[in-house]
Amino acid sequence: MSHIYWELKEIPIPKEAYINTSDGRVFLMNTDGTGKKKRKVIGHAASMETMHPNDLFKYLYPSLWAEYYGGGKLPEHELNIGMYALSLGIGYSSGLYPVLQTVYGPLYGNAIMDYAMYSVMDRSDTTQLFPDRMSREVLFSKEAYSDDWYSGMFLHHMPEDANHQFRMKWLAECHRRGITRVWITIDGSNNDCSVRKSDLCEKGEAKSHTNSDLVSYIWALDTKTGTPITYFVNNGGMVDSKAFQKLAAFLNNSGIEIEGVILDRGFCTHDVFQMLEDCSYPYVVMLKSDTFGHTQMMERHAAEIRWCVRHIINDNGLFGISEEQKIFGNHPEKAWVNLYFDGVNGTGRSITLIKKIRAAAKAMNESVLNHEKPSVPKDMSAYLCVKRSGRSWKVEYNYDAWQRSLDEKGFCSIASSDNFGPGAVDHLYHLRDVSEKQYMIMKSQMGYDATRVHTTEGIEARFAVCFAAAILRSEIKRTCKRISLDTNQMLRETDRISLVLMPDGLYAYVNNLSIRQKALLAEYGVLPEHFKKLADDVNRRKKNPINSQVHKLPEDIQPVRKKRGRPPKKKLEEETVHIKRKPGRPKGSKNKKTLEREALAQQQQLPEPVKRKPGRPKGSKNKPKTTAPETVQKRRRGRPPKDKNNSN
Repeated sequence: MSHIYWELKEIPIPKEAYINTSDGRVFLMNTDGTGKKKRKVIGHAASMETMHPNDLFKYLYPSLWAEYYGGGKLPEHELNIGMYALSLGIGYSSGLYPVLQTVYGPLYGNAIMDYAMYSVMDRSDTTQLFPDRMSREVLFSKEAYSDDWYSGMFLHHMPEDANHQFRMKWLAECHRRGITRVWITIDGSNNDCSVRKSDLCEKGEAKSHTNSDLVSYIWALDTKTGTPITYFVNNGGMVDSKAFQKLAAFLNNSGIEIEGVILDRGFCTHDVFQMLEDCSYPYVVMLKSDTFGHTQMMERHAAEIRWCVRHIINDNGLFGISEEQKIFGNHPEKAWVNLYFDGVNGTGRSITLIKKIRAAAKAMNESVLNHEKPSVPKDMSAYLCVKRSGRSWKVEYNYDAWQRSLDEKGFCSIASSDNFGPGAVDHLYHLRDVSEKQYMIMKSQMGYDATRVHTTEGIEARFAVCFAAAILRSEIKRTCKRISLDTNQMLRETDRISLVLMPDGLYAYVNNLSIRQKALLAEYGVLPEHFKKLADDVNRRKKNPINSQVHKLPEDIQPVRKKRGRPPKKKLEEETVHIKRKPGRPKGSKNKKTLEREALAQQQQLPEPVKRKPGRPKGSKNKPKTTAPETVQKRRRGRPPKDKNNSN
């Protein structure tokens, strides 16, 4: 017997069903193709008239199931709408949402926006968790699609032709928004990948230092705003220099004038420098420590600029000097090489190295005391060695190598195409911090440090969604920085904006936005007045099957601005004109004594006194006239005769 729904209420037994009185099962009698009768158990009897159904009853009687138990699960008591409203505002202000709708269509464009929201909010790209996490969110799609649905979308409905159209249209959108002349920061990385059915998966230099298969990717950002501009996915064996050539050629024909390119030491190869020269791109590139240009600058100027105030660049103890010379010993091309000494960084790294060497020597000496041959750690072999001393062992320092390493701490070199000067080159190179932070966000805060698909199409589609999510989060990060808010805190607070299910079965919005939430949403044109309209749209989507898949912010909504001070009292429509009262008692009014006398008479049920008529009552007489008052004698001074004081 399939699952019996003991947890649900009892329902009437169908008229055509029977009860097995020996075990309580409720069943139907059907005949198969051979004419034999066969029982189908549809539940368990609770009485002779009622039963608890099972899964087969749910399948055979869907209308009765809906009548007794409803159409499905209970609706969510709250729906979070904040991130939907914010993403919708960003989608239109940046142009991302229309681009996705144009390239992938309404169905898959909405699904990409939902997945980008999920990655930004939950710092994850694990599709298995998507349906449960997004079940209480207002979505661009009709529902929170399953893991299988998204796998099918990545595999069949996001081909690389469409992804390339996405890249081109996004570049055009960046140009429309005013990104026309920029310094470009380019970075690349790779993911450990267990895919076996993809040409992109190859052996390469893994970040985990394991002999694993890799998938590489590279992208470019506007250093001024941090906006991701474009990206490419490459096979894992492709080095950064070759990946850069493909990206540079694409940007060179994009209509965006590149002021210059900022690259880290991973791009420090002759091929990259040759391409930068061929494209006439100004550049700022960090050199590797074994590059000819850096070693020559160290020999000539390291002692000159160390703590020398004539070469100081900023208040943080950075010193620098610039000189034109060859970057690579085997090639004649020259560039301006800027040598730097960072006093703070050099001191810290020197102390760290001292601690590591001394700690390793201490551990090795402990082995000697235990009559064991000490082993030299691999990273300490340049500074420590073990020699035989009689019957024991002796640990010795290589002081020359140790001193050279300490002297090199804090130094680095940056090559530039023009003589910008050490200070300007340092400023330009630090603009690439935007790229480093975006990569950190993409990996650690959006979960894209692992590839969880198994085909070339899936890998390319996942990185297209990753790029859309990076655009969304970079907009939020830049806005939060401009209005002095914490990005992660605002993501949590925005997600708490919700709609509440009311007794009538509809969702309603209660205006309780904080000042921070209002400030962030207002940057993208989302006002508190929009949420009531958005709630109406959510209710319409749930009740009415006729709905557009393309979502927009409600139009013609003006912010309600509260005037300063106490609001004025509302006047009545039929307010009478106030007449100033004249002196004296109003006609027909009674004084207090009259009112008290009437109240007392009413309590004692006394007859009401007859009101006296005007004039003298009949039979009354006048009052007798009084004689003139006697003259009062004035008292003389002193005590009267025979008068005694009080004490006697």
